[in-house]
Amino acid sequence: MVWYLQRAGVPGSRVVLITPPPLWEAAWEQECLLQGCRLNRLNSVVGEYAGACSQVAQDCGVDVLDLWTLMQKDTQDFSSYLSDGLHLSPKGNEFLFSHLWPLIEKKVSSLPLLLPYWRDVAEAKPELSLLGDGDH
Repeated sequence: MVWYLQRAGVPGSRVVLITPPPLWEAAWEQECLLQGCRLNRLNSVVGEYAGACSQVAQDCGVDVLDLWTLMQKDTQDFSSYLSDGLHLSPKGNEFLFSHLWPLIEKKVSSLPLLLPYWRDVAEAKPELSLLGDGDH
C-alpha cells in the first residue's frame, strides 16, 4: 500500500500506518460462538501483524500509530476500547482519534490556508469572501 501511494506521488511524509488494535479474545470468542464457529483469532497473532505493520512503516520511512501496543500499555484493561472483542467501540474510536490527531496536525500545520477562516466569511454574501480578494 505504501509503495502504491509513493508511486502515485504521495510523499511518505503524508502517510500514517495504523496497526490493528489488540484482540480481546474472550469477547471475540463469544461473538464467534454466536455465529456457530470457534475462536478464529488470537491476540498474539494480531501482535505479529502489528509488528509487521510497524516494520513496514520503518522500512518505508513513514509514521506508524501502534494501537496494539498503546492499548495494552502498562497491562491496562483495553476491553472497553472494543465493542465485540475485535472492532473499536466508541471509546476505542476516541482513543484512536486522540493519538492520531496529533500526528495529522503535525503533518498539516505548515500547509497554507487556501480559503479564509470560516469566521471571516461574509455571511450575507459568502461568494465575496470565497471568490474575491479575501478583503470582503
